[in-house]
Amino acid sequence: MPEKFYFDRKKVIAEKDNLKGADLSSLELGDVNLSYGDLREANLSETFLSEADFSHANLNKANLTKANLSGTSFYKANLSQANLTGAFLRRAKFEWAFLCEANFSKANLRECFLLKVNLRRANLSGVNLQDAQIAQAHLEGTNFEGADLQRANLKGSNMEGVCLKNALLQGADLRNVKKLLCADIESAIMDKTTKLPEYLKIKWTSDTTFECEDRKKPAKTDE
Repeated sequence: MPEKFYFDRKKVIAEKDNLKGADLSSLELGDVNLSYGDLREANLSETFLSEADFSHANLNKANLTKANLSGTSFYKANLSQANLTGAFLRRAKFEWAFLCEANFSKANLRECFLLKVNLRRANLSGVNLQDAQIAQAHLEGTNFEGADLQRANLKGSNMEGVCLKNALLQGADLRNVKKLLCADIESAIMDKTTKLPEYLKIKWTSDTTFECEDRKKPAKTDE
């Protein structure tokens, strides 16, 4: 474990290029500018970081559990394998961020901007993503089990191997997503307000139940 030092706001800013493994837990760092900082494996659990700037920062394997990150900018930041369990991230901005294998379990990401992010194999189970912008993202192997994606915009994202079990998709926009299968959405919860790609043929049997057919599959022939 890294040696624990005392950090205050001024020291954090002054040392932002050398915060690997630093214990910054439970500090008050709202609106702090840590852009381009090195925070690999840093402990930021329960830290107040609302409106902070982490653009281009390296937060690989950082611990941000239960941190307040509302409105924070992670533009082109590296949060691969970071732990953001239970974090408050409403309206946070992640455009072009690298979030591969990050753990967002039970975090609040409502109204977040996740445009063109890499979320491959990330854990977003139980996450609140209502009204989030997740367009043109890499979502291959991403776990959205039990996530609330109501009214979220996922247009153009790659959803190969995604898990949507018990995910709420009412009002979500999945038009033009890539590699989504009927099997991926059959365990999700959606209604007629859900917008799906044209290659999935949906037959509604009630307001909330449906049958799905992949239009790309060749028609069966009689033997």
